[in-house]
Amino acid sequence: MTVAGPVIGVLVCAHLPMELRPLAGGDFDALYRHFLRTGDPAIETRSYDAVDGELPASADECDAWIITGSPHDAFEHTPWIDALADFVRDAVAEGARVVGVCFGHQLVARALGGTVERSDRYTVGPHTMHVEATDWFTGGEVTINAMHRDVVTRLPTGAHTIATGTTAEFPAFIVGTSVLCLQDHPEFGRSLTAALIDSRAELIGEADAATSIERLRRMTTDGELLAGWIVDFLLDRRRRTGLPPPSLPAPRCRR
Repeated sequence: MTVAGPVIGVLVCAHLPMELRPLAGGDFDALYRHFLRTGDPAIETRSYDAVDGELPASADECDAWIITGSPHDAFEHTPWIDALADFVRDAVAEGARVVGVCFGHQLVARALGGTVERSDRYTVGPHTMHVEATDWFTGGEVTINAMHRDVVTRLPTGAHTIATGTTAEFPAFIVGTSVLCLQDHPEFGRSLTAALIDSRAELIGEADAATSIERLRRMTTDGELLAGWIVDFLLDRRRRTGLPPPSLPAPRCRR
């Protein structure tokens, strides 16, 4: 049966531990469904367990794609990561709309010819960045929860950095008019981020973990705002004064 609304394909690159799922409303598929519907309640999602080797047969199975975060390293050459990179290259070549988040941001950079490397420390908790205005969103100063150690150190050819901040050298970038990547996690709320920091405190460093938890208590993040930006990008809803957003083709995703 054809789904009535636009369908975003969620390429799931990890599974949350069972003890953390109540804080996220479920596994990553449920977390991203809720996040995208914060940007537009009409959104439908179709999830693929990329980390378990499940990928779409073609890029036109859904109207657009979002690649989730993951504790895995995007520079690894494992079968599922290499296969996902191949899918990304094919999807971008076909003009599909793609958003990458954290690991997804890094995986897209690698797939399109950029470089991803491990930094010398974890970056966690709320970080603020300034985002340039684009055709799809107004930009400005936003705060988003971070949870990463790997970073993009060289952008793909044709990529344009659209943000500056403390989280990474390239906090966000766009490739052409169909690819948007964010280093941080706008889908992570305070409780989930705090639990993840606690669970990784030994790796992060006890002092840095404690400082990040304190910043979480004091700072608010802009997840809902970013959800709107991401959905408008995925559906190519451009900001045109006096003009309606461009129409979309009929949804292609099936259940």
